[in-house]
Amino acid sequence: MDKKVLNEMFENLLHIGNKANYWNPKMRSYIYGVTNGIHVFNLIKTVEEFEKLKAELVELAKNGKKILFVATKLQARDAFANLAKETGNYYVTEKWVPGLLTNFKTIRKRIATYIKLLADAENGALDILPKKEKAAKLHELEKLDKAFKGLKEMKRLPDAVFIVDGAFEKQAVKEANSLKIPAYAVLNTNGDPDLVKAFIPANTNSVKSLTYIAEELKKVLTAVKPAKKTTVRKIATKKTTVKKTTAKKTTAKKEEK
Repeated sequence: MDKKVLNEMFENLLHIGNKANYWNPKMRSYIYGVTNGIHVFNLIKTVEEFEKLKAELVELAKNGKKILFVATKLQARDAFANLAKETGNYYVTEKWVPGLLTNFKTIRKRIATYIKLLADAENGALDILPKKEKAAKLHELEKLDKAFKGLKEMKRLPDAVFIVDGAFEKQAVKEANSLKIPAYAVLNTNGDPDLVKAFIPANTNSVKSLTYIAEELKKVLTAVKPAKKTTVRKIATKKTTVKKTTAKKTTAKKEEK
């Protein structure tokens, strides 16, 4: 085990869990002990699980799969929005709209409305409207922006969902599982590891901890080169054509006869 990695995790507060009376017994094997009434993570286990999760996300990226990052906790918003943008993925950082995955056809229409309003605001189309109507449109745009800012390019369901704090984002986990979309997460001591495919047992309440996790994921995902698609070329068969000159010579001979 690399001591440097363990020290970095310790310095970035990944070891701090929730209060000892606020936990899920399923996380027992990832907890080192209790200090001042707070659970402390076993960082050796955190490193092991982090490496497994990174390997799975890298494999998804290699195959050109898209990940939806869900990070509506205030401490995680900026870091994970930045991660999603820089790796060409999607993100939700303001609020999870119920049915975002399970009712995606309807949500996609709302995203289309958002994109149109955004374009109208940028090109000045809203300026010609009466003041009341313009104010209503801008208010709607503000609400839609919070919900769909990171989903403008999401034209179909994501291939995977990465959730910051599975216990906090219960609805996102539930919808992903109901559609059999692989769910990955950062789980605190109150999380449920049975609901996700892979996870990072770590502090979900600290900006420092979550920024460290986002930056580590960014390093591996931005280094990935998507696998090239192999294309099968069809061999064109040349058609035999009779030259016009040859045809003329043949008709001329027949006329001489």
